Amino acid sequence: MQKSSEPNPSSIPQFNGKNACKIIKDLRGQIIIITGCSSGIGKETARTLAYMSATIIFACRSQAKTVPVLEEIQKESKNPNLVFIKLDLSDLKSIKEFVQEFTSRYQKLDILINNAGVNATERKLTKDGFELTFGTNHLGHFYLTSLLLDLLKRSVPSRVINLSSSMHKDAKIKWDDLMYEKGFGWMPVYGQSKLACHLFTKELQRRVNESEVKVVCLNPGHIKSDIGRDFGRNCWLKFTMALFNLITKSPLEGAQTELYCTLEDFDKLKGGAYYQDCQVAEEGASAKKEEDWKRLWEVSEKLISEKINN
Repeated sequence: MQKSSEPNPSSIPQFNGKNACKIIKDLRGQIIIITGCSSGIGKETARTLAYMSATIIFACRSQAKTVPVLEEIQKESKNPNLVFIKLDLSDLKSIKEFVQEFTSRYQKLDILINNAGVNATERKLTKDGFELTFGTNHLGHFYLTSLLLDLLKRSVPSRVINLSSSMHKDAKIKWDDLMYEKGFGWMPVYGQSKLACHLFTKELQRRVNESEVKVVCLNPGHIKSDIGRDFGRNCWLKFTMALFNLITKSPLEGAQTELYCTLEDFDKLKGGAYYQDCQVAEEGASAKKEEDWKRLWEVSEKLISEKINN
């Protein structure tokens, strides 16, 4: 591993508004995976952490889109330890191949940031036949984290950071039709995927030693990003998103809570908690049902097992 320069506070990209993360650390030797960091808040999180000398794995689907971003950040931060490894969260085979490639190069993992997300407005399927939004946002990250869990346990103190949304509060898990074969609507489908993020966070934290591995989820707020790319040809939704983008957070502002959960001292981070604006926030009542934590975990394991064992 090549050496990178000491973090210079004056050179680090910082948001100076309300609820900004002001933590600056030397992350030399820390290995961090960030999914979906070729744009949006993932990109800004990667950029900021690169200035702090972390080794960052850009776990993204498109090499053509990601490598120019990686090289841009590398040039700015002068951090040579930025690496692209292909990861398609809508493909279980790709997830397994990513983990095999990562573990062939690295013997530890300090932080896993499950940042990537999609928001499809028409019902589509992953390569394994799952509904795309649930299959990518939840099942893809569930499988990725499961495959990396032993390494996280060997790398303690380590942490897992899951990206959620305020939409989880009004969401429900459609237990009898998780893949929304009937009554598809992009809002309940997206909300379900983000509620699943909470249930996964809670159950994973329950299953691991909180003194060794911390698991949290967070709401970044509404961000100016390209998540609307999944709106396809729906002109009305694209127009609505454009209007929202006039009054929403920039990617750097939206990255603040993700950065906070990454940089906060391990002992101060509250395992299993939901963060917003760089502090613990109140989560929806539906995220607090312990029986649902376990149920979703077991259902997720079964869904994935049926695909990988066939």
